[in-house]
Amino acid sequence: MTTIANALIPVLGLILAGFIIQRTNFLPPTFWPSAEKLTYFLLMPATLIHSLADKEIGTLPWFKILVTVEGAVLSSALLVTLWWLTNRRMKGPAFTSLFQGGVRFNTFVALALAENLFGKDGLFLAAMGAGFMIILINVLCVSVFSLAVNNGQGIDIKRLLTDLLRNPLIIGCVIGVGLNTTGLKLPLAIDGFLALGGKAAFPVGLMAVGAAYRAGNVMLHWHPLIATSTVQFICKPLIAWGLGTSMGLSGVALTVAVLLFSVPTAPSAYILSRQMGGDHDSMAAIITVQTCVSFVTLPLTMWLLQ
Repeated sequence: MTTIANALIPVLGLILAGFIIQRTNFLPPTFWPSAEKLTYFLLMPATLIHSLADKEIGTLPWFKILVTVEGAVLSSALLVTLWWLTNRRMKGPAFTSLFQGGVRFNTFVALALAENLFGKDGLFLAAMGAGFMIILINVLCVSVFSLAVNNGQGIDIKRLLTDLLRNPLIIGCVIGVGLNTTGLKLPLAIDGFLALGGKAAFPVGLMAVGAAYRAGNVMLHWHPLIATSTVQFICKPLIAWGLGTSMGLSGVALTVAVLLFSVPTAPSAYILSRQMGGDHDSMAAIITVQTCVSFVTLPLTMWLLQ
């Protein structure tokens, strides 16, 4: 339990630091959107490229991880969709928040925890699993927005492809895996640049998560809050554990696979909701509540896995 606490406390502490800095106005409010943009478009891709290009994928159970994480993502998407079909009073824009709240995951928290718990090997496994998930999750979420917000008029294929091709996390994963599979080595100077820049991704990204905390209007959205939190913190970890064990995963690989599905939803879900006409108020409430709940569920999940 001490090992888990030592890994979780720095991560949760940085989230709390971001919350305090935001509430005390130690930094101007305009700092946080810039920090999020810097982390999302530059620092996180640098981390993904450096970690994925650094180790032989062929020596790891990458196919088992692929099946586990993709299966868990599809299962969570099916769960929230079935819940919506039995509660059709919820309008399309609100459903997009329900969907993102039950399907997306906080990449910053997941990768930071994996590195804190298991070092470079944990970070590599988490980055590989995240890379498999990111493309599928973005396809699903953008498709849901196109259908739900446009009243079922069809998916905007051009917009979907544009969003996928411009996603910096997808670009980082593709470059990292491409370098790994082709056997190309980055020059030491460039690799050092990516490693050094990537080290800033986790502290800045985690503090931005804390700064994004919003307490208002939480009780107005209690129904999707309960549904998404149940899927996010109970159903998804159990599904990932079941799929992982059935595929023969064990040890660090299994723990990392479950960890990816035990973190709260991504703060970037709020940005996508605003950009694509979703219910951003309910999305903000879901992000807030899940971030708070994860302070309890993450230590419990890691303890049970141990």
